[in-house]
Amino acid sequence: MITVSERAASELKRILDEQGQDEMAVRVFVSGSCGCGAAHYGMGLDNDLTEQDQVFDTAGLKVVADGDSVPFLDGAEIDYRDSLMGRGFTIKNPNQAGGGCGCGH
Repeated sequence: MITVSERAASELKRILDEQGQDEMAVRVFVSGSCGCGAAHYGMGLDNDLTEQDQVFDTAGLKVVADGDSVPFLDGAEIDYRDSLMGRGFTIKNPNQAGGGCGCGH
């Protein structure tokens, strides 16, 4: 299961509302890995769901992942950071060894 933090849910709902896209799903996917083996993640809004997609209703949002990405995302949480270093969505994945990329990419 993929979860969404309160902060991320609030920001995603704001974006969807701002764009008039309340019915869109938030697609999360694994987009490969870098030299150290850490997974790279992607997110976007999507309305074209397929039979291979798994849908998670969480925090009042429809979150979707394709069948290939689901095993890598099980237990992951979408969060939103807003700090002096920048702001944006992050994916916290307890399944990723070492907690993230160590090769500088």
